[in-house]
Amino acid sequence: MGNLIYPIGVQDFARIRKAGMVYVDKTGLIYRMVSQGDAYFLSRPRRFGKSLLVSTLKYYFEGRHDLFEGLEIDKLEKEWNHHEVVLLDMSMSKVLEVSDLHSMLDSTLGTYEEKYGITPKPTSNYSVRLAAVIRQAAARSHDGRAVVLIDEYDSPLLENLNDDEKLKTLRGIMRDFYSPLKAMGPSLRFVFLTGITKFSQLSIFSELNNLNNISMIPGWDALCGITVDEMRRYMDGGLDELAAHHGCGKDEMLDHLKAQYDGYHFSRAMVDVYNPFSLVKAFGNKELSNYWFESGTPTWLLNVMANTNIEVDALDDIEATQERFERPAERVTDAVPVLFQSGYLTIKGYDPESKLYMLGIPNTEVRTGLAEAFLQFINRGPDKGEWLRSGYFKWRRGGQLADFMQLLKDFYASIPYDISNDNERHYQSILYAVLTSFGADVTCEDRTSNGRADLVLRMPDAIYVIELKYGKTVAEAMEQLHRKDYAAKYCHDGRPVRLLGINLAGDTRTIDAWQLE
Repeated sequence: MGNLIYPIGVQDFARIRKAGMVYVDKTGLIYRMVSQGDAYFLSRPRRFGKSLLVSTLKYYFEGRHDLFEGLEIDKLEKEWNHHEVVLLDMSMSKVLEVSDLHSMLDSTLGTYEEKYGITPKPTSNYSVRLAAVIRQAAARSHDGRAVVLIDEYDSPLLENLNDDEKLKTLRGIMRDFYSPLKAMGPSLRFVFLTGITKFSQLSIFSELNNLNNISMIPGWDALCGITVDEMRRYMDGGLDELAAHHGCGKDEMLDHLKAQYDGYHFSRAMVDVYNPFSLVKAFGNKELSNYWFESGTPTWLLNVMANTNIEVDALDDIEATQERFERPAERVTDAVPVLFQSGYLTIKGYDPESKLYMLGIPNTEVRTGLAEAFLQFINRGPDKGEWLRSGYFKWRRGGQLADFMQLLKDFYASIPYDISNDNERHYQSILYAVLTSFGADVTCEDRTSNGRADLVLRMPDAIYVIELKYGKTVAEAMEQLHRKDYAAKYCHDGRPVRLLGINLAGDTRTIDAWQLE
């Protein structure tokens, strides 16, 4: 299975099939979905295969049997009938102003109005125009029912989560636009919406309460994404090539891929799913990198984190009920559901008795990338990140800790005052993010028998137990390290254990003293 062609950046099902690219067969799940219901919603992170799924549904409902020959659905579907498909990609243009949304909806509807020979009245609103498009599409379908597929339905809202007035206006426009999807049920064979978030809290889904939300339902976990069995089945030859390229065995490469890209769980069934975008790029480029984050970290997400005061080092061991993901609100005040739906958190466990989900960061790519994005977000001044990285690796390779501490002091000083918090926890989170972004083996709030160490950094030649203070003294930091005897937990490791106390001055908000023992 050499010379595999990977669909890097390709989201059109027909193009993938015609070019003989690698296609992970999801058509068995698709057949089950279209056979069991007629209106669905699926939330998955960006670049997780939603658009390819929508494209596959489009060609299936258009009756393009030729594209599905040899796939699982070919053995299941007996009648390949034609339905007219109205496919709306709501991410086709960036919506920064209300006028942008008007332009996008007018253009999108105009394309189908031209196709079906519809001349809208000047007074027609978007719901009236969409209803007219659906009626004409239904009339051209074999059974008098059309199919509506909406990809990234929430895209116009996401960039405006932190502007209440604009969001209210956009929400009203979108609510009106989507209303025919419920009202015109008899004219619709199938409705499918994808997105990142379920905006139950933003009153969009009050107009679409007929949708079956399968986002966290067991059985649909792998509708998007790639499982390890699918990787072994469809990309095994590429796995051999990737392992050979890196000079390791196949099992070792599987371990690397799992740590880097696996770990997503979308229901309590805990089915492991790999990030498909990053996995396919890793196979295509023969390099393991943070491809998902390199494709862009949404600013709206970092703003949500900042506005809800959630730190990057607090994203493990989070408990949440199912209701937490559905709780109505006029605006996003809880970052956890958004972080989960966006792919920065995933389900780590489920307790059926308490019905509590345990959430955490899924893998190394997300942990490292989120730390880097967080640092870029807070460091809006001159970028000292590369200097700091260089200083860290010089220290790691036997250089001077003093040099790194000076760079860290400069980095703290460069953070704008308006996003600096006057508490120790904030600066502890920043140091955790700094070290994590470098790929360091660092643990925050590490539990010991006598309390929690602020940070524990495992280096090749030593283990550093770190205590941070803010507006106090370095002597107080060292006193706590000794009194709590945090080092005892690590004394059997074989590496020497070093105690590092750091104090940040309250007036300068940067390091004024540090001490190493």
